[in-house]
Amino acid sequence: MKSSGPLAALFLATVLATAACTADTPGTTPASSGAPGAAPSAGGAAPATAAAAGDRDACLTGKWKADVDAMAKAAARLGGGEGTGSGSITMEFADQMTIAYDNAVIVIKSNVSGSAVEAKMTISGSATSTSYTTKDGKIAGVMPGGKITTKSVMTMNGVETPMPAGAFDGNIDLSKNTVSYTCSGDRAELNNGYVSWPLTKVS
Repeated sequence: MKSSGPLAALFLATVLATAACTADTPGTTPASSGAPGAAPSAGGAAPATAAAAGDRDACLTGKWKADVDAMAKAAARLGGGEGTGSGSITMEFADQMTIAYDNAVIVIKSNVSGSAVEAKMTISGSATSTSYTTKDGKIAGVMPGGKITTKSVMTMNGVETPMPAGAFDGNIDLSKNTVSYTCSGDRAELNNGYVSWPLTKVS
């Protein structure tokens, strides 16, 4: 990598890239018919009303815990760095879909033009969708902003520099129909085409 810019972009845009890029209304995932070039899906952007039972995959029903460390390592590999994760990210699929961050910390270390660089993101809080679908391997719908707090810092050669937090508001962007999943028994995985979220069912 030639400069700190690509590292920052990689970190914020792909570590948890299922996140929504903030819209005109902060913390709101805009409705959309799908990402450009994306294959159409029966789920699409969910209406404002609750999804029918046929639009919810029973395999995903319940509470899941994400492997934060595996997520960090996968994101770091994209830029040739090393990653570690700690804290907790849980997801629950029921009448509502909830994602909760309990002091989740993602750290990516890399070498940029001979300089040691560390990017660190700390996330706490939760967000809930009352209108979502899980069908045919796709998660779609709308996830309004929750009470999420994020702090992103880059340290280069021992000097800390705050990173823009606007690229991640803590939500999973369901509107673009780009979040896919697999599920079998007590194991599942979400994927946005960049980084996977390995999940283990806890209840």
